[in-house]
Amino acid sequence: MANKLGPSSIFSSLLFFSLIIGTTLAARNLNDNVFEWLKKDHRGLPRAVIHVSDLDRSIRFYMQGFGMKLLKRRNFPDRQYRDALIGFGPQNTHFLLELRQRYDSNDVFIGTEFGHFGIATQDIYKTVEKARANGALVIHKPQKVNQTIFAFVEDHDGYKFKLIQRTTSSDPLVEIMLHVQDLNTSLNFYTKALGMKLFERQNNSTGQIVLGTLGYGVNPSKTTILQLEKRKNIPRDDGRDGYSMVYIGTDNVNKSAEAAKLVMKELGGNLIIEPVLFSNINVKLTGFTDPDNWITNMVDNKDYQRGTL
Repeated sequence: MANKLGPSSIFSSLLFFSLIIGTTLAARNLNDNVFEWLKKDHRGLPRAVIHVSDLDRSIRFYMQGFGMKLLKRRNFPDRQYRDALIGFGPQNTHFLLELRQRYDSNDVFIGTEFGHFGIATQDIYKTVEKARANGALVIHKPQKVNQTIFAFVEDHDGYKFKLIQRTTSSDPLVEIMLHVQDLNTSLNFYTKALGMKLFERQNNSTGQIVLGTLGYGVNPSKTTILQLEKRKNIPRDDGRDGYSMVYIGTDNVNKSAEAAKLVMKELGGNLIIEPVLFSNINVKLTGFTDPDNWITNMVDNKDYQRGTL
């Protein structure tokens, strides 16, 4: 004969299931609130970090070859490197490159995973010649494809720069391109975890997505964009000690980390820096990797504007 549940047992069971449902709904509401907040967060791409073999040489080349400005030089004995901040304008309004040279080694391995940085110019022929005259290797001479004239040059460490003909650009450093394994997963990650807008998809002849252009704002030609390209038939290179990371500004580091954690459970990636205030520079940030182990650091907007990072 089947056991019959008494009133107290039925009540306990109902209470147990109501607690589960309540907890689930509360978690869902919390998740929804985080993602709703993310849509309103003020975000941008302020800086990328790369390692160089000779800091003085890189500074000289980027200034003379591309016309960038040296904004700051620093030395960090406790971290075993020195660096320089360089770009086409001030930190508060322009995308910067942070060049780092290690104390213990001058070797830099870029590999096949990093794609290029993009620089907009009003006279691509003059820019190519200026870069070449200062030591750049011209990989592709200026050519016109789909109404856009572009060229590729390479610096002494092997970093590639795509030079793009444009009549106007508020900040000439306009593009970062990285290779990824699964483009759909990566595009989902950057739109969900980082709140980026997918500006454009490019398909190959079979209809497969091979390139995605993402960023913040409404006009990709007026901001620094991130391009993700599906890795072609080349072996994956995990050296990656050249290109290091990108910074993204946020109004709330803690909420940004919460959103990233939720997306990482679904799509992959790892939290590598819990939200923390670095008291020596008074900057709050958090850091994580995407499904391809590319590193992103989220930094508090107000802290970044102070210029101590």
